[in-house]
Amino acid sequence: MRLILTLLALLIFSACQKQAVKPQSQAELKPLETAVLLQGIEQCQKDPSCLEQLNQHFIDLAHQAKIEAELADNQPPEAQIETEGNFTASELTTAPPAIDLDEPLLSNVRVQAALNEWLTWKRPKLIETWNNYQFLRNKIYPPFAEKNIPESLLLAIITQESGGRVHSMSSAGASGLFQFMPATARRFGVLGTIGDYDARYHPETAAKGAAKYIEEQRGLYADDYGKILAAYNAGENRFRRLNTKHQNKPIWDSQLFYELPSETQDYIGTVLSAKLIYENPEAYNVDLPHHDGTTTLIRAKNATSLSELSICFGQYNKEMGWYRILRNLNSTIKAKRVIQQNAVVVIPNELKEVYEDNCHNSELMALAKTIHDADFPDRPAFTWYKIKQGDSLSTISRKFKCSSRREIAQLNALKAPRYLINAGKKLKVPKC
Repeated sequence: MRLILTLLALLIFSACQKQAVKPQSQAELKPLETAVLLQGIEQCQKDPSCLEQLNQHFIDLAHQAKIEAELADNQPPEAQIETEGNFTASELTTAPPAIDLDEPLLSNVRVQAALNEWLTWKRPKLIETWNNYQFLRNKIYPPFAEKNIPESLLLAIITQESGGRVHSMSSAGASGLFQFMPATARRFGVLGTIGDYDARYHPETAAKGAAKYIEEQRGLYADDYGKILAAYNAGENRFRRLNTKHQNKPIWDSQLFYELPSETQDYIGTVLSAKLIYENPEAYNVDLPHHDGTTTLIRAKNATSLSELSICFGQYNKEMGWYRILRNLNSTIKAKRVIQQNAVVVIPNELKEVYEDNCHNSELMALAKTIHDADFPDRPAFTWYKIKQGDSLSTISRKFKCSSRREIAQLNALKAPRYLINAGKKLKVPKC
């Protein structure tokens, strides 16, 4: 203890005297003679600022010793300490990867503000999207990979657009993972009806369309993702006119930027900040756990539904349950649809044994069927719609959102390919 106090006093005394001292290794340090130490302290006492620093240092040292003693008293026996997951002790103490402070986006106030949102109250949406994406990756990433579009951009877009929910739908009529409007979807080949839904709800088809869209915009703006996102949100034609008007100035140029719709202004910063997080999550103290996203096909042993299966799977290996994942993987099946015996269902590979062991002929499944049927009670299967001038089955199905053109045609015995309808007549339209 005496040696420690001696070394500390010498260091502070030397700092106060402003003498340049060459650092020495621990091996080179020698105990000071008592007379030399006392002489140094006596000189320090004659300098009020030096004495104040010395006193404060010993106060801080005593405070630190008190804290360490309290921590030692509360430390559990070594045999009881366990690390969680697959982390080792060295990994738990390793500093996170450094953030590149030279990254131009990090100096942008709008990106900074959006980062704050993602890392605070919007963090659950970030994590939910990541969890959903693990089981969709093999379906939606390939067309982006083929075109060398960063996976972080794909993730950032679906995080903001849909949270990784395949059946997401906006009040404006944008639908699916990538929130395609009908006209944009048609232009990029996201066409037709697949199962119970139109193609915008089909992950593979929608992803191919989105990758084509971004590739087209890269032909205009290279890798200026701010401009690509502006076109994605505001409309490619609208943004192209604005960009030409402002002579291709940077997206953050005030004259160009503030002529964008306010929604687009927010959208650019929000998506770019999410992209930064997905590129380097540890640096932002974000944990994106890995999931086995492989899937398998099963044949239903009994008539069932996605909600009944999600009740059976419970929270096995997944705290939030499996309903959303099942819906995403079986994107062409409506939630209320009864899946007939022997029909094919896509499930996560890790749930195959759970299905074989628990998901048929049990009291739990009887309960699951009862409450599923209660959620979709008997009610009229359709409603009436009066056809207006200019209507088509496609526009009517979009108006009712959850009904496809094929469903309406079947319900009214309309024949393909023309599906002729007349203004003033009434159509049966399936209820949601």
